Amino acid sequence: MASCTFSSSASTPAGVKTIVPPPLPHPRYPARFTSSLPCDELSALGQEDGDDAVPVPDNLLSTPRMVRNAVYSFVNPEDQSENAFILGWNKELAKELGVDVNKIDRAQWSDEELDHLVKVLTGGGRKIPAPQQDAADKGPREAQPWAHCYGGHQFGYYAGQLGDGRAISLYETVNPATGESWELQLKGAGKTPYSRFADGYAVLRSSIREYLCAEAVATLNVASSRSLAIMSTETMVVREEGGEPGSIVCRVAPSWIRFGSFEIFHYRKDRTNLRRLAEYVCDEVYKLPQDDPQEMTAFTEQLRTVDLATNTEPVAEEPKHVSAAVNGEAQGAPTAVERPKARYWNRFAKMFEQVAYRTAIMVSGWQAIGFCHGVMNTDNMSILGLTIDYGPYAFLDKYDPTFICNHSDSEGRYSFQQQPGICLWNLGRLALTLENLIGAQERVDDLEWFQQQEADTEKEKKLKEASTDIVVEILNKSFREVFLKDYRRRMNEKMGLGGADQVVDEDLTEIVVPSLAWMDDYEVDFHQFYRTLADYKVQGADSVKENGAQVEALVKKLLPSHIHLARGTVAVEEIKAWLEPYHARIVASADLKDDQARRSKMNKVNPAFVLRNWVAQRVIERVTESVMKTREQSKEEDPDKELLDRVLWMCQHPYGDEDARQVAETNTTTTTTADGTCEIKRNDAGLEAYGEYVGPVPEWGQGIQCSCSS
Repeated sequence: MASCTFSSSASTPAGVKTIVPPPLPHPRYPARFTSSLPCDELSALGQEDGDDAVPVPDNLLSTPRMVRNAVYSFVNPEDQSENAFILGWNKELAKELGVDVNKIDRAQWSDEELDHLVKVLTGGGRKIPAPQQDAADKGPREAQPWAHCYGGHQFGYYAGQLGDGRAISLYETVNPATGESWELQLKGAGKTPYSRFADGYAVLRSSIREYLCAEAVATLNVASSRSLAIMSTETMVVREEGGEPGSIVCRVAPSWIRFGSFEIFHYRKDRTNLRRLAEYVCDEVYKLPQDDPQEMTAFTEQLRTVDLATNTEPVAEEPKHVSAAVNGEAQGAPTAVERPKARYWNRFAKMFEQVAYRTAIMVSGWQAIGFCHGVMNTDNMSILGLTIDYGPYAFLDKYDPTFICNHSDSEGRYSFQQQPGICLWNLGRLALTLENLIGAQERVDDLEWFQQQEADTEKEKKLKEASTDIVVEILNKSFREVFLKDYRRRMNEKMGLGGADQVVDEDLTEIVVPSLAWMDDYEVDFHQFYRTLADYKVQGADSVKENGAQVEALVKKLLPSHIHLARGTVAVEEIKAWLEPYHARIVASADLKDDQARRSKMNKVNPAFVLRNWVAQRVIERVTESVMKTREQSKEEDPDKELLDRVLWMCQHPYGDEDARQVAETNTTTTTTADGTCEIKRNDAGLEAYGEYVGPVPEWGQGIQCSCSS
């Protein structure tokens, strides 16, 4: 097996050198990922020979093949730089990456810098001259791109080797001010060893969807990968409906390691590399401390014999309406955490605990913001609990817990209500890969002993059995309890019931869940519901009975006209069932009953602008038309030329602005944001509006589903 473990003095063969000029952030060279983990044998050839190496031809590096004993392959992006141009640049993320403050804005770039940036982000970075080094630089701005090897369960079945079929990581970077590490990756950059029968390209429509939605989800306080730039290329990509314009997205995350990264080694019984990857995640991704040998020894000598069988900790019961999927997927899980004997949580158990915790926080966020991922395969599950791989996603329009956003998901495996349960199921697949390491407990670093256990079927079985109680406890406490607690907090904030310190047990069962059921029964828009509820006033009314006219107006505004006409009277009576405890909770608290203050807080967590599928589709159509005009060198005026920048701004500032609202409610129809980026207009709903993209969902745009094709 060839291993690409470089020292800091390693040099780069000419064939895989990528020059990274400003305004992109400085690369960390060599990348920690590639210098710590094994690469595949073919792309390792000549890597240690320095500049005298004979590079492996690109067409051979990118040939789809089965890759063994490796976490990644060196591979070069296909050069698509000819006549490429930049469609969007995320200057807010550029700041977070540590880009020079004098190079954040496109207006600050020289023509040469723009040209170099386009080349690097479209695969032509190996052909541009190396930039001159200044005193601040500590080495060459060079990078060795790679593609990640992983497996995964797709729709419940293990699919074998998958990997980055059209994504190539350019390099890692570290923000010198914050110390945060980031990995820049190009999606749509051409074939890799993991492309199978695909072409490695990405179409413009899918690139626009990912570029915008990653920022929208991150802004809504849910962990996500990020989008730095989107490029237009001349590549025509053939998909089901014919040729489509190609595009490349530069997306960014602290790490792109997935659950499937572990699965591929588990199913290949490659225990050596499974451990190496787990060590890397502990050390470099989570930065967990090494297990203390003295503590391990003390545990062996003093605690292993202690009988703690009577020590049980009950797990909070979850309402079936909220997480029935979790209960359903966790069949056979105990209702209490039982400790038959003392257990040592080594760093691998702590790593799994972190993954479970972050995944719980992520999916509780999805449920609270009404986000459907669409393809929750284990190869799309981040080890950091990030929302990644935006494909056939959707934000809810009307509230429908059974909504399926992926029209390829015929059985509804990844429907909205199933998402918490699927996360739990996926965590179970990850736990299978780690059970030996977790089950070894305090002896995990006694390598001779550990290898003897794995080499003997009966002994290995005991390792697996020893991990069961730890894994169950983690899933109960770090996933199920964390999910429930975070979901309660988020939903209370959405409904104006205060923060985490004001959550009352009855809020979920008496207010939140009944309100969701009411929305479902009357096909109420999920996002509009909370923006409208923010206008509900309690001052001057001790009970809902005294607010009869206001309740009727609320219902009329929320219900679709045909439903209000047919069932409006019944809807008013039914809404009172949960408005009564809601109203009582508010008036009982001095912090909550100030209508204006509560409204302001609710409108800071409930977006006015939502990147619904109809919005994304409209943006795709207009940007595609704009791109074609640019490529045809049309002299026709193009009002949509800056649309992508404007909608990105909307995704990053979705909550509206009170000052803009006040301006809009006068006779002034437009105003400009403080940074001059986005023109805010008034729409028919009278809210602070972002062009035509706030307001009722048009009939043609309701419940749009997408496919995995891109």
